[in-house]
Amino acid sequence: MNGDVIIPAQIRAGRALLGWSQEQLANEAGVGLSTVRDTEGERRAADTAAVSSIRKALSNGGMVFIPGRKSEGPGVRLVADRPNVIRRPTTVQQYEGIPFSVEWRGKVITVFVWLAVIIDLGQHRAETPDEEAYIETFEKNRGLILDAVALAAVDPTNFDQFGRLYIRPKDIDALKERQ
Repeated sequence: MNGDVIIPAQIRAGRALLGWSQEQLANEAGVGLSTVRDTEGERRAADTAAVSSIRKALSNGGMVFIPGRKSEGPGVRLVADRPNVIRRPTTVQQYEGIPFSVEWRGKVITVFVWLAVIIDLGQHRAETPDEEAYIETFEKNRGLILDAVALAAVDPTNFDQFGRLYIRPKDIDALKERQ
């Protein structure tokens, strides 16, 4: 996600491509429904923290914001080359992390995100595990985690003997270095 300005039309278009209602976008972004309505209706500035949350939610959903250029206006598109979630995480396993399933290049892969990754992303205190907070951190960072899955899946050493893929801090760090 970059710091380019987004316009209300991009938010409306992104939401439409994802098939999300305004209510769902508000929920995914952690903002009020009136915030989404005001932003899309051009009654709210595009540089607020709430709009940043809306942008992050749409990016997590798979949207890429395209900045305007001299001969082209701004737009949106679906992200390419990202795994598709089949089963969202619902639980946290103490030693293996947060499990979920994805479809990636025609295969179903069970993925475990190490708790250290979730703790770092959510800035949680390790000594006070809160399963609900960890799942929420996963959802807020779903796009980043799925991009890490795509990156980690090319290295066979990231899989265990049962074919499960593990996302570790090194995978998130490698992804951040690429951006």
